Formats: sequence, C-alpha cells, structure tokens
Amino acid sequence: MFKLPPLSYNIEKNTCHISPWNRKYTMGDAPFFSSIFTNGQEILSSPMRLVGIENGNELVVSDVNNCMMYGATDDEVCACQFMQSKRFVFNTTLSVERDGMIDCHLTVSSQGRTVAQQFGLTDCDNGDRILDRLWLEIPIKKSAAISYQFAPSGKALIDGKEPEVSPAFYSLGAMPKQSLKLGFINQLFVSNDEVGFAVLFETDKHWQYDDEQNVVECVVKDDEVIIRVHLLDSEPHSWLNKGLSNGLDLVPISFRIAMQVTPVKAFPANPYTEKNMHIDCFKKILEPYEQFLLSPFGESDEIALDRMKRLGVNTLYIHEKWNDIQNSPMLTEPTARRLRLIIDEAHKRGMKVVPYFGYEMSTMSPMFAEKADEWLISNIHWHWYRYPWQRAIRVCYCSGWKEVFCDYIERMMNQFEFDGLYLDSIDTSYLCSNGAHGCGYTDENGKRKGTYPLFEVRKLMKRLSDIVEKRGGEICLHSCSTFPVATASYVHRFWEGETIQTELMKGNLTRVPEDYYRAAYAGRNIGIPVNMICYSNPPAWTFDEATANALVFGIIPKPVDTGYPLEQMSKLWTALNTFPVENSQWVSYVDSKITLTDSDVKMSYYETGKEVLCLSANMVKAGQQGVTGKLPYTAKQVKDAISGEVLARNAAEFSLDYGAFDYKVLRISK
Repeated sequence: MFKLPPLSYNIEKNTCHISPWNRKYTMGDAPFFSSIFTNGQEILSSPMRLVGIENGNELVVSDVNNCMMYGATDDEVCACQFMQSKRFVFNTTLSVERDGMIDCHLTVSSQGRTVAQQFGLTDCDNGDRILDRLWLEIPIKKSAAISYQFAPSGKALIDGKEPEVSPAFYSLGAMPKQSLKLGFINQLFVSNDEVGFAVLFETDKHWQYDDEQNVVECVVKDDEVIIRVHLLDSEPHSWLNKGLSNGLDLVPISFRIAMQVTPVKAFPANPYTEKNMHIDCFKKILEPYEQFLLSPFGESDEIALDRMKRLGVNTLYIHEKWNDIQNSPMLTEPTARRLRLIIDEAHKRGMKVVPYFGYEMSTMSPMFAEKADEWLISNIHWHWYRYPWQRAIRVCYCSGWKEVFCDYIERMMNQFEFDGLYLDSIDTSYLCSNGAHGCGYTDENGKRKGTYPLFEVRKLMKRLSDIVEKRGGEICLHSCSTFPVATASYVHRFWEGETIQTELMKGNLTRVPEDYYRAAYAGRNIGIPVNMICYSNPPAWTFDEATANALVFGIIPKPVDTGYPLEQMSKLWTALNTFPVENSQWVSYVDSKITLTDSDVKMSYYETGKEVLCLSANMVKAGQQGVTGKLPYTAKQVKDAISGEVLARNAAEFSLDYGAFDYKVLRISK
C-alpha cells in the first residue's frame, strides 16, 4: 500500500519551495504560486495573479514577500505573503498538507496610517481607496487542461451557450474552444491524462459577482487556459461608506480558496489485483445474504461462495442489504450475526469482505429522534425507502455525526475484522445551510446561504483512512460523475459508471461522448485506479456492453451477478493475470502506435519489450466488421487472449470483427 512521504520545503532568498510527494509548489514574486510542478510537468503557463480595478485603473500588485511560518511538521507547513498595490494591502496564508492539499486565505484591506502618520509626523496618503474588481487568475498550460470536470453538477455555458448533450454530461468533458462559464461551485478540476489541477471553494461569503452564471470560468487561449475566479465584480458593499477618512479604515475582507494538484499518490503498478464481486448492488437478490451466499448456485451442488472463489473472486462487496439500519455503524443483533457469518465464511476461503456505507441517517437509528435536526443536511430533496421499513436521509459531515460514525466504524473493524469500506458519496461536500452544526451563513440582505463543508469532509476521510489502513484495508469510493479531488488521497480506488449506464439503459444515448470518458476515467491523472459499477439490465444494457465501454481506459467492471457476468469476468481476469502488467508500460489509445481502420474502435495496451496486451473495444452500438489493426513491427503471433484463437502469425496486420459495444483482448508476441 502506497504511503505518502513527509512534506519537505526549502527557502532561497524570497522564494519558498514546498514539496509534497512528486510535486513542487513555488512561491516567488507573485500572489499565491509562481510555479507548480507535478509528475514531471510544469502546469502553470505563468504565475498566478490578482487582477482588478483600483481607483479606475488596472490593479498593479507589487512588492510580494514570502516567508515560512515557524512550526512546520512532516504533515503540514504554512507560509504567508504580504504585498500591496497603490492603496491596498494583500495578505495570504497558504497551508499545505502532506497530500499536497493547499488551504489559502486571502485578506484584502486598504492602506492605513503608519505610526509616523498617525502622530502627524509625516503626511498621510488620503487618496481614493476604491476597489471595483478583484479576480484571481490561474493560468494553466493548455496541454495540462484538455479536460474539465466540476461539482456539483449543474448548468454550464460552453463557448457562450448551453451544451448540446444530456444534462447528465454537463459536468465533464473536453475543454471548450473558447470558454467555460460556471456559477458558484465547490470544485473545478482541469487535467490531461497524467496530471491535474483543482480549485475548490467552501463558501462565497464576501464574494460579490455580477452574473450568477459566470462566477468561476475558464478562458481558453492559444497556449493556456486561464481559470478566473470572480471574487469581486464590483466594490464591496461594506466599503461603499468610507466615512470622513476616505477609506483609510475600511474593515478587511477575506476569501478562502483551496487547491489540489494531482496525482496525489502513485498509481498502482497493477490495478487489477482485486477481483471483486458486488452482491446486491444493482441486481437485487430476494433472499437474505447468508442464504444466498451459502446455498447452491442454480441447479448445481456448488454453493455461491465456493463458485465465486473458483472463478477468481478475492474480494466480496456486500451492499445495503447486509445492514438492517441503512448506513448505521450501530448494528441490530440480526445484522451483527449476519455480518459475523459472512466474514467468517469468506475468510475461510481466503476472500476479503468489504461492507457498504452510504451518506444517510436512518429513521430506524437510535439517534435519529434526538439528533436529526442537528445532523441532517438542510436541503433534503429525497431519501431512501426500504425494508426493514424506514427512510434514510442525507446527513452533513460538518455535524457531530462525523465523530460518531468514525468511532463506531473503528469499533466494528476491531470486532468483525472486515477488510475495508465501500463508501457511497461520503467524501462529497454537499451544499448545506443548517446552522445547528455550523453550515451556512446569513448574507447582508438577511438571506440564508449554504456552504460546502469541504474541510470537515477531509477530516472525516482522513480519520476513516487512518482506521482502515492501520488494519490493512482499503477505502473504495463511489461518487456521482465527478471525483472529489480534495479527499482523493484518502481513497484507494474509485468506482464509477452510474451516470453513463443510466442514460444508455434509458435509450438517451447510442454512444457516450469520448471526451466524457477521458475526463472522468483516466485515473492515472489523480493517482487512483477506477473500476466501473455495472448496472446490467439485459437486453437494454448488458455486462459485456459495460465492459466494452470501460476497457480501453484500462478499467474493468465489477460483476454483480454470480452467473454469466462472473464467468465472463473470470476469463478477463485470467487474461490480465497471465500478463506482467506490473512490469509493463500503459499506452492509451490516444498515443497508440497500433492503427485501426475504423475510428469507432479504440485500442489501448500494456507493453513490455517482448509482448503487448491490447484492450480494444467498439465504442458504438452497431457492429463493425473486418477492422484491420496495423502494427509498427512484424509480430510473431497475434492471439485472442480470452478464447486462445491465433489471429495472425509473422504478420504486421490482423483483422477483427466486433459486435455492438463489443470488446477484444489480444496478446501480441513481438
């Protein structure tokens, strides 16, 4: 399991370098950062900057000074900056944590009187102090910003208009040609296939934007993408009344901005070591778990758990149904007996067990009546209804539920010895205005506004990660479309695909936009392997079709059925297991040197000096016959790695036939 090394830093005159794993953040003669280096790439095209209008003229910030704060540790360092314009002072504090997360505070104040001026020994500059605009601009190299994703999902203006795709795909895609305009959001992440940069926000308190659809934007230039954050589009309302001093004593205003640079950890050399089975995720079983797992499969004499083991499963995920009380770490006696039995039987067979926990508090919970008002999220739109009869409502992890949940999870892991956590959207920050636990604020017009508890969710995930990793387990996360970058370092694998498959099953799509996949599924640009949740619903949508839509991104689905899907996945696991993935180089279809005669068919591969394992798929719902693959060399043999059929010998070309949403796995000997 990858462990992040301690933070390091060094100072050269007025330049500070802070170095999380595989990254270097440089504070120089500009606000915030003048350079960000990650995974061998410089991602800033020029230093970050504050842009604005001061007294009718362009804001010019100068005299930037940097210093490190005393008390740096292996886990966190803090730096501060001071700088000024003609009549304003700008202070920043930047805390960097071990995983590279950056917590920035920007405070803006008017220049006041020095001691000498206060005592009348020198003249005071009593000129205008009007700040009509203040933007933070983060210039990213265009090569590092080919894709975007933002959260929460919602409307976006792409090149000045709403995108012509399903709203389900608004929040991810290829960087537009001219601009991407968003309202106030929690996260904007831009990336290529190897690196990424996220800017994140908890609150828009003190922000003053003119256009609610253009608060955070990307301005696309020839060689860069400028992330522009509209902190102030007009003079702060609290500064309009300057009194007799003409603004000398304006009350300072502050803004909080977070940033994260990816990848946050090393991508595993072999992302396929876990062979998982997810019971009751989408294919719902009718009987109790223990009955299903310990009964014969179909008409055979082989019980389900033994069948899973024989077909290669080494990790069993159990979904909501294992727990009588939805999401509760406080168990009923039947739940405890069920969990104990499942874990014991799985462990006997050398299989790990990972239980599901969601984002809710159930009406069955012993704490619901007493704590619901304090712990629930403010904007409750819907909530689960399930047997045993209950409703389960989203909680906010800024509340006291965070500590209760972690404490009981730790007790459970000690008692039942399960092997990790499957978390459903728990590390996502949702807008909340419940003041009973500290979320939200009241603006100057008396309107209650929500905030995103970003840093409280980080505390939750860090605690859970510590609990799980100390016991040798992993945290697996399912989120909806976008990945919460702020907490990615505390996660070991992502599971995604819900949005895509829902649209395909409904018939809203015949193919998924390739740019969506690239934005969401790279995995390597964050440092976390991605697996696909399979929502198979034949004939509308099948396990094979889900596999085809994931495979060329190096992603495999998890079977949710012990029948055909598990049989097919077992064959794919065998093909992957018998190839030295951990000693090979991954080559995406974008950079592939193997050319195909049909653009709807993609091929990525793992390559060693002697062999190639190709993961290929037809990405459309129509058959493709006689597709020719052309190699940059003459191969000794091209073989179907699943069926074993030899397709070509001593050849530089081979031919393949694909069904609709079909896939092939080839093994090529050079």
